[in-house]
Amino acid sequence: MIVTACAAKTENMSHYYPEYVGGDFFLTEDMALFENDEQNFSFFKNALVRQTDCCSSGRQIALLPKGTKVQISNILRYINFTNDCNEAIGNVTINGKRLDFEYFVNCNYQGVKVAKDLPWKRKL
Repeated sequence: MIVTACAAKTENMSHYYPEYVGGDFFLTEDMALFENDEQNFSFFKNALVRQTDCCSSGRQIALLPKGTKVQISNILRYINFTNDCNEAIGNVTINGKRLDFEYFVNCNYQGVKVAKDLPWKRKL
């Protein structure tokens, strides 16, 4: 679910990441899913973060081991509102429930280190 805040403008960046967007992928390292708290400037309820970088102040939903299947639908650039941050948008199924998430690609205002590469591939 996307929450609109301050009429943020977006630009589709998926064409820059063709090998990382569109369909099913598998995590290439251990990750965690956190529920964002209200203090974060976020458009999604949940954030995917590396377990080694877990600095999120929200509630931990699940630890996702390497090999967990995720779907990545888009990479967006939020213009003006978030200082041009790029975010991957996707979902993961946990206990039969689909949970949407965002993954910060090029910004770290939540305390997560800036990602140099994306932690998923089509095949392990």
